[in-house]
Amino acid sequence: MNRTKAREYAFILLFEYRFQPDEIERIIADFVEEYQPGNQQEYIQRVVRGVIQNIEDIDKKIGDLSKDWKVDRISYVSLAVLRLAAFEIENCEDIPAAVSVNEAVGLAKKYDGEEAAPFVNGILGKLSGAVK
Repeated sequence: MNRTKAREYAFILLFEYRFQPDEIERIIADFVEEYQPGNQQEYIQRVVRGVIQNIEDIDKKIGDLSKDWKVDRISYVSLAVLRLAAFEIENCEDIPAAVSVNEAVGLAKKYDGEEAAPFVNGILGKLSGAVK
């Protein structure tokens, strides 16, 4: 499994977290058993658990950067994408911010439609610019 596919699976797990927060460890374990992510297992677990542990701070940053949009108005899909990419940008030094932004925009297009991409790109562009 490559990193792009692993990132997509991490996004899906974070989306599932929205609906089953108390079951996330079981969901992760079931995912690992079913998909055998191999060398990407550590990455997937690190980012999913990292987002969950830092979700309030991440959501605050997303909310601050989105100005007119409160976090509770952002679609669940875009929010999961934003959370994942924000965590990567701020905590994964081995992943260039541009890669996180580009892949997040791709996920937004695929799962939330073309209209979500500029919004996701704008928020993450502001975040990655502030991190540098």
